Amino acid sequence: MRICFFGDADSIHVMRWCNHFASLGHDIHLISFKSTQIPGITNYFINAGSIDVNGKNWKVILKYRAIKKILNKIKPDIFHAHYATSYGFTGALCKYHPFIITALGSDVLISPKNSFLYKSILRFAFKHADLITVLANHMKEEMSELISNPDKIAIVCFGINPEVFNNLGRKVSATEFVITSTRAFEPVYNIPYLIEAIAMASREIPNIKLNLIGTGSLENEIKNLVNEKGLKNVTKFFGKCTQPEIANTLKESQLFVSVSFSDGNNISLNEAMACGNVCIASDIKANQQWIEHEKNGFLVPVDNVTVLAETIVKAYKNYNTLNSQFEPINLKIIEERAIWANNMKKVEEMYIQLVKSKS
Repeated sequence: MRICFFGDADSIHVMRWCNHFASLGHDIHLISFKSTQIPGITNYFINAGSIDVNGKNWKVILKYRAIKKILNKIKPDIFHAHYATSYGFTGALCKYHPFIITALGSDVLISPKNSFLYKSILRFAFKHADLITVLANHMKEEMSELISNPDKIAIVCFGINPEVFNNLGRKVSATEFVITSTRAFEPVYNIPYLIEAIAMASREIPNIKLNLIGTGSLENEIKNLVNEKGLKNVTKFFGKCTQPEIANTLKESQLFVSVSFSDGNNISLNEAMACGNVCIASDIKANQQWIEHEKNGFLVPVDNVTVLAETIVKAYKNYNTLNSQFEPINLKIIEERAIWANNMKKVEEMYIQLVKSKS
């Protein structure tokens, strides 16, 4: 099949989709408003100026004719947009079929709640899509008022690559308690809240260490807060890392923390579970599908630093017992529900069915 993805070339999710389906022998093309080139596929850069991760990128809509021109040239069997409010809406304007939109989280969980205009944009995009994929059932529920035909929605959890994210060769320090976050430095991921809690917990954990993997618009603010809280000597900033680098860091960590306000699925949590970490996650629907509180991890409020700090201390004081209890449960969950190749096989079958239905 000739598949044309339409999404952010800087996104790890878009890169994974492109690379995976190219590895299966499909002819992969990517149209993006980002100039990053993904090796091994045919890349098309549409210059729409700077793209703000926080939205308000209305100028991209004006580029739909240029995108349509590319589509008419390459004539893909599948046109697949990633992220509903920008790429999804602009892709819908092209009126090319079969057309798929993958919603990733904030585009359907946050944006339509902030603006009637976003609601209208999403309704239009979904109306013109042949298929919509979401990461979890709670996203499908949120979309009920945005789409007239819920049968067009398929739940596809992205999942992890078990050859990269696993507990093989796991080696944690005997003298340090290492906590890792792999979430981007953007407001939705609530990293300052984590740092506040680490500062409180450090009073009872003298050997605490914090790994922060990621980049983003709040990077300077986060670094300043780390210094302000006296955590500079125990915090390591990794920047943007490859998947193997992330996996290696997780295998050397006792605790993983993700306290985002909103998520579609939280693949970062899946990765940490697969690597054998004790996990603390915010008590939101995206995490409730993976973690049952105190059975295979901890769920904490998104607005109570004290509870998060206390939970970190609890994990430290009871680490060996908790790890023995949580790890086998988490590995089983990942094997059954969160393997990337298995879930992408389902997507490939959906592609085939769409191509057949349109022929």
